[in-house]
Amino acid sequence: MFPPHPEPISINHDLLARILNLRKLYWMSIFFTFPALFFGWIMITWADSAMGFGLFLASGWTIVSRLLPDSTGNKYLYPYSLNLIFDLNLLINSRRLKDVLVDEDVEIDTTLICCKLINPLWEVGNVRCSNCNRILLDHPRPDLGRVREEGFIKGLARVLILDGRPLLSLKDKE
Repeated sequence: MFPPHPEPISINHDLLARILNLRKLYWMSIFFTFPALFFGWIMITWADSAMGFGLFLASGWTIVSRLLPDSTGNKYLYPYSLNLIFDLNLLINSRRLKDVLVDEDVEIDTTLICCKLINPLWEVGNVRCSNCNRILLDHPRPDLGRVREEGFIKGLARVLILDGRPLLSLKDKE
């Protein structure tokens, strides 16, 4: 339902549903790591096993990475935060507000709505209006689970290293 990876995605309810599902899976991963943490602790305690230490370390790292935010000064603390979903929903609602204002012949405030034909697209680095090219939301797009051309091994490494976070979130904010 979404275009291939590097192409921009239209901001709509299908996108919000995908982000909400990914958010649910992101936080459910904590509960799936508890058995590995428990079995790792059992193996370390009674068998002094390197595999138990690996299970304990990997599951502990997953839990810590989920509970600690990306940064303290950032509005979006996690890759699929509710603040991000609310802001994207505001963009959808501003498109509807524009339609109502145009139908009623009301003067449009350009600080709230960029142009008469607002069409927000989420590019890799930010959300822009495709008609006037104005940045509507300065937040990079997280991993949305789309098929990429990089192959299975590189894709698996990317998912493990980035953990759903956008690669551009690692850049310095000015």
